[in-house]
Amino acid sequence: MPANDIVHFSDAALIAIHALAVLAEGAADAPLVPAKDLSAAIGASDNHLSKVMQRLSKSGLVLSTKGPSGGFRLARPAAEISFLDAVEAIDGEVRPTFCPFRKGRCDRRLCIFGDEIERHSRELTEFLRARTFAAAALPQRKLEPGEPDWRSARESAAKRLPA
Repeated sequence: MPANDIVHFSDAALIAIHALAVLAEGAADAPLVPAKDLSAAIGASDNHLSKVMQRLSKSGLVLSTKGPSGGFRLARPAAEISFLDAVEAIDGEVRPTFCPFRKGRCDRRLCIFGDEIERHSRELTEFLRARTFAAAALPQRKLEPGEPDWRSARESAAKRLPA
């Protein structure tokens, strides 16, 4: 039987969340993270990441600098950027009454799940609104074998800076 993801965010929204989490690792004055390092750190293609970062930049969530020493950093403190900000920058408005089953033909008043789906969608939306990238910053802990180290993107950028 195939797996079913009940709650679904677009691939682009997930790339945005992971990219912002990497950028949240650095201080406001940390070196810019080059796109190539960022895409490698989160396992996204350069092209897909580029499109996502463009949208995040237009939404005012990241600052972008072009050129050989260019890259990305957060436009605001990580504590002021929520997961909901990231998802909405990519996928548009998230309504707290969304249905994960996406059945436009359903009459909510007659939903076979009762009020449970709507209650959970409101809880998820509130979680996304309350969860900031400051809270999502990776703790300094030992990584499991094979686990990607997002911090390497920031470290790689720092090594390229002139001494």
